[in-house]
Amino acid sequence: LDAVFVQVGGGALASAVVQGFSEAHRAGETARLPRFYAVQTAGAAPLARAHARIVDRLRASLPVGLALERNPSALARSIASRPALVEDAMKFARTHRSLFMWPWEQEPRSIAHGILDDETYDWAAVVEGMLRTGGRPIVVSEDRLQAANEAARERTGIDVDHTGSAGLAGLMQALEEEPDLRREHVAVLFTGVRR
Repeated sequence: LDAVFVQVGGGALASAVVQGFSEAHRAGETARLPRFYAVQTAGAAPLARAHARIVDRLRASLPVGLALERNPSALARSIASRPALVEDAMKFARTHRSLFMWPWEQEPRSIAHGILDDETYDWAAVVEGMLRTGGRPIVVSEDRLQAANEAARERTGIDVDHTGSAGLAGLMQALEEEPDLRREHVAVLFTGVRR
């Protein structure tokens, strides 16, 4: 796989996915890690906010041309190519948690109600997974969540709910920003059914 899109609320699913792929890679079962994309709804995106704050700190350590990079995918890949910087940034972030992760200020609202945690409790593991692999967070709108859910149900026959198809919403948005994804092997997790 080149990339994995996973919906994130509290972060347990995403951190488990990162851990599972990391263990498979260390065991020699995979040649490389896929890029991890964490998908959150605009109604509550504390992980995306934490990631952005860490990336801002990392920019100070990058060469000027890279530090000014505006393309989020290009910047993510540049950061991933500097594992020592990522390690230092994550060490700082873990010991200064309140600078990066705190409860979402507004009451979270979304049709993807299962990912509306006001904090991403496993944030550090998920952010580190994204930074190390060149992935990034994707924050999606309600319209995108609805379109993804309709497409998922129509094309697969799976009775997935909006939370469970949020990863597909992230992929749909990323395809607009990274058209090369169309030529890659990408995984999207469907994790919940309509009740």
